[in-house]
Amino acid sequence: MPALSLRELTGAAGSPHPYVPTPIKTPSKTPQTDIWKIIHRGSMPELQDSSIDWDSFYSDYVAAYLERDVRDLINVKDESKFYSFMVACAARSGQLLNASDIGNTVDADHKTVKAWLSVLQASNVIRIIGPFWPNIGKSLTKTPKLYFMDTGLVCHLTRWMTPEQLRLGAVAGHVFETFVVSEVLKSYMNSGANMRDVWFYRDAKKREIDLVLQEGHILHPVEIKMAAMVGADVVKSFGSLNSFSDYEVGFGHVICQTAEPYYVAKDVQAVPVWTI
Repeated sequence: MPALSLRELTGAAGSPHPYVPTPIKTPSKTPQTDIWKIIHRGSMPELQDSSIDWDSFYSDYVAAYLERDVRDLINVKDESKFYSFMVACAARSGQLLNASDIGNTVDADHKTVKAWLSVLQASNVIRIIGPFWPNIGKSLTKTPKLYFMDTGLVCHLTRWMTPEQLRLGAVAGHVFETFVVSEVLKSYMNSGANMRDVWFYRDAKKREIDLVLQEGHILHPVEIKMAAMVGADVVKSFGSLNSFSDYEVGFGHVICQTAEPYYVAKDVQAVPVWTI
């Protein structure tokens, strides 16, 4: 079964609709749950039973995935190398995709890495998000970003064994971003919306926007931060979208660990992660 969404986990599924930033006027109802426990445990349906051991579940999950799904999709002669490949990808979730770097780590050529990435994407283990690239002569990155769809699997593969270790660890920011992006993608998948409307932005000046959600010719910028309090400086790159004359810049969000929404700039609110 696919991973559950945060909406499903908190009982806030309602009518399915993709996440798109809009102004939030009423105080949000924050579940009495530590978000890091959800991020670490993952969203697999079976793991909602607290009696199931987390590490044993994912060990069995990975073994079954290698023995069944991977063998069905490609002929992998060395399953241990494919496992190492999964670990290398998990360690890079939330980052720009560098196939050569992954290949060097696991001693696999570029063609093999590309094929194996296709396998992970075909089985919904990962999603690769492209950069926003309108048909203009602008110096923008063409490198996509890699995201796992279940952060529990990321933690298992990279051996972050407890929520507290994860929250205080060096990869906390990347895993938090992975969680938020995966939840946004689930909102599109579950509502039947076009996942190709989910982008990120990065230009030659290294101005970045974590997500750009396209709604026709309206671009909604989204930044993802672990902090609870953020200032206007975190959305300074949002203005980069104004250079696209064929598009209008819509309302934006900074998804973070705040308990209540608040404005950080005109038409931009900091919102709780539960808002997704």
